[in-house]
Amino acid sequence: VPDSAACPPLRDPAPSPESSLLAQETSERFRMAIDALPPRLKLILTLRDVEGFSSAEVRNVLGITETNQRVLLHRARRKIRTALRAYVEGA
Repeated sequence: VPDSAACPPLRDPAPSPESSLLAQETSERFRMAIDALPPRLKLILTLRDVEGFSSAEVRNVLGITETNQRVLLHRARRKIRTALRAYVEGA
């Protein structure tokens, strides 16, 4: 029989109800913030950050330059950060 001091206690692999609720609420806040974006910003953010498209793929799909893609993605992410700031600071 192994020494019980050498074996760490087993942890419950299931998330706690609180962490599950927080994760669900956070996901909903992200979804709402993305849905509130203007259509073009919503599309570029969705392609890059949700669907995982590469920068080149996004440029090809939208027919835009690399600079324009970077500017639009930056604007979209900034709007998401701003929309979520109050939620994060209040949490």
